[in-house]
Amino acid sequence: MKKIYALLMLCLPMLGFAQKDVTFIVDMRGYTGSYNGVYVNGDYNSWCGSCNPMSDPEGDSVWTATLPISADSIEYKFTLDGWTGQENLTSGTSCTKTTGIYTNRFAVLNGDTILPGVAWESCAAMPGQVYMTFQVNMEYTAVDTTGVWLAGGTGFATPGVNEMYPIGDSVYSKTLPADTGFYSMFTFLSANDPSWGAKENIVGKPCAAGTYSDRDMVGYSATMGLMSDFHYRTCFGECTTDGTCPVPATPVNVTFQSDRSNSPSFTTAYISGTMNGWSGDANMMSDADGDGVYDVTLSLLPGSYEFKFTADNWAVQENFDPTTADSVCTLTTGSFTNRFITIGQADTTLDVQCWEECGPCSGIGVEEFAAEFSVKPNPASDLLIIENTTGTRSTVVMYNITGAKVLEQSFDAEARLDVAAMPRGMYIVRVQNGSTESTVRVALK
Repeated sequence: MKKIYALLMLCLPMLGFAQKDVTFIVDMRGYTGSYNGVYVNGDYNSWCGSCNPMSDPEGDSVWTATLPISADSIEYKFTLDGWTGQENLTSGTSCTKTTGIYTNRFAVLNGDTILPGVAWESCAAMPGQVYMTFQVNMEYTAVDTTGVWLAGGTGFATPGVNEMYPIGDSVYSKTLPADTGFYSMFTFLSANDPSWGAKENIVGKPCAAGTYSDRDMVGYSATMGLMSDFHYRTCFGECTTDGTCPVPATPVNVTFQSDRSNSPSFTTAYISGTMNGWSGDANMMSDADGDGVYDVTLSLLPGSYEFKFTADNWAVQENFDPTTADSVCTLTTGSFTNRFITIGQADTTLDVQCWEECGPCSGIGVEEFAAEFSVKPNPASDLLIIENTTGTRSTVVMYNITGAKVLEQSFDAEARLDVAAMPRGMYIVRVQNGSTESTVRVALK
């Protein structure tokens, strides 16, 4: 017992000194002297001089460094060329601590920290400036040899302009100065791909924003932009806010089926969507039995996807009207209306979809596999009635076109479902007991 207590006493002091990744930012644009490099020195590195060089890969005179530090508070300052030059800080200012004759910068570190950007020898930014730091964890994403990039919105341009740089532990970082009032959406890419095919997919996730499912500067807008530093730490393709990545889900096989009997003439059928960067010819569909229904099986991670059925590398594509029943299986963002599906944790074969429709081409009548059940009326408006002649208690489950369960009820002879408030469109109704099952497509008009 004494040994256990002794071990606890040794471990407890260390709990407050876990390693933290600390990002330092100094703006040298107001410095008029000459220098070759900027360094950060402090009590955490024994004021060693040239141990921790900072970098300025953009050449904009805003220097950064991200360092692993165990202390829960530090004293530090920025220096030039080792100790050839150093900051002279004013005692009593907000970012400093004075001990004897030494006045240094001071910071408390509560976990991984991006410190505020400052000008040389100042506790504040350059006048009229803010500093934006983006850090994205690529732990479970393959990074192309061309690197990781920040792009998008009105302020971060196209891929190939804002390269991000590794700072350790699969994290890439980018710090940029901006005028106060700046605002832009943004996104991350795992390659320098001008066609945007390497863009992260956050469609349907809570951090997706705007027409192209980019990320937003939460709390700011085009009319109320940044007035202080902006720090953003996340995971590629995820909505985490602490820079961590969840363990990725296991891909599942998803079979898409497209009835092309009502489509314009074409040579080769394809599916295009967020799963393949909206490529017009990456995933070809085939009709092995010649019945007009084309299919393709894709290995996809669980999550949400937008897509369309297309042909001949975008020469032919579906068009949807979100003001009609098309809204049941589609998602409209700005001027774009696409099919929308949420994939679960199991392999699945999706229902056949008619060209430019939500559901099959063969109509919406009852498709009963057991005569013991009936579902009426079909189409329905306010009330859906399920009759059961099996003499045993049964269950009815109703799914929308994406496969999400929207209603479930147990009943004996008859179930009366109030569907008046449900969105209009196509639904799947499954009625079953221990030995009998019937699946019915029902339209709500």
